[in-house]
Amino acid sequence: MADVIAAIQFMSTNERSSLPCEDWAEGISGNKAKSTHWQKVFDEHPEFFRRSPNYEGYYALIWRRASPRLFFRKEGRLLTQAEYNGLPDLDKTLVSRPPVPTQQIKTLIDLAVELHAKAREQHTDWRWWVPIVTSFLGSFIGVLSGLAFHK
Repeated sequence: MADVIAAIQFMSTNERSSLPCEDWAEGISGNKAKSTHWQKVFDEHPEFFRRSPNYEGYYALIWRRASPRLFFRKEGRLLTQAEYNGLPDLDKTLVSRPPVPTQQIKTLIDLAVELHAKAREQHTDWRWWVPIVTSFLGSFIGVLSGLAFHK
């Protein structure tokens, strides 16, 4: 849970919207060697993170993927479509999706906490059927025993 929240926080505000796991690992935990750990976190939580369809090993926060690529990192501002179209090709490589606003980051974290709580609740609630099955099996064994010894 803490890893998901850390990833949401870092990926929401990073100037790049999509990076390889090694770079996310270095940014989130300070250790590129933990890239396989972060890849696992991203893969286990597709409700928040997606693998890039265009670049091998790249991941992004889904919330940012919903925004158009109009954030000019060089100037730290959003461009209009006309401004983007007028950029030289080299400058277009400096365009990313905009960072997620603070209120939306809070919404994402609240959603992660809520989903985690529901998952834990479902995990503990799987035991509801144990007493029912046990009593049914006990009755069934009793009936079979009665039939077997009644003869």
